[in-house]
Amino acid sequence: MNQNYKTDNEFEEFLESIGGLQNGNKVGDKPILSRDYFSVNNGWLGIIQSLIEVLIKLGWNKKIIQVKEKFGGLRFYVNNLPDNAIFFITESEKKSYNTCEVCGELAEQHKIKGWINTLCENHSVLNDVVEVEGERYAPLLFSKIKNGDLYYDTFNHKIKKCDTDVGFNSWFVKVIKY
Repeated sequence: MNQNYKTDNEFEEFLESIGGLQNGNKVGDKPILSRDYFSVNNGWLGIIQSLIEVLIKLGWNKKIIQVKEKFGGLRFYVNNLPDNAIFFITESEKKSYNTCEVCGELAEQHKIKGWINTLCENHSVLNDVVEVEGERYAPLLFSKIKNGDLYYDTFNHKIKKCDTDVGFNSWFVKVIKY
């Protein structure tokens, strides 16, 4: 893989290693140690991790308001930025515009069903029907794969049935029979 993609566990281990982040909206809350606070896919978690590391070195107080995807790009909202920190946030947001939000590889923006997504060539083809062994499947981009769901293994070009709730990577996409 690349440095942009992080698993949920890798990112949560990073958050724990820095003592978590503080919720800038709620004083006194427990530290943010969960990946669930970040409303982006795993392809951008490495960008966010690098940005957090730089901001901490600049003296940032680790108070975060929101991290999300909007119009196919990363948005990183914080309180009380140190001098010059906005430059690093802007650069990270710019980087997201050519980084696949699913796998972290080089990408470009695509309009899919009215939404703008930043996707690599492998993941951008999933806005249409996937055909495997004569059967047609509709991909459900950005849907979590759960036990019992069908998913498309883009790397091996196979449809599989999930038998667990953990261990999925960016090459797997939830599908339904067309």
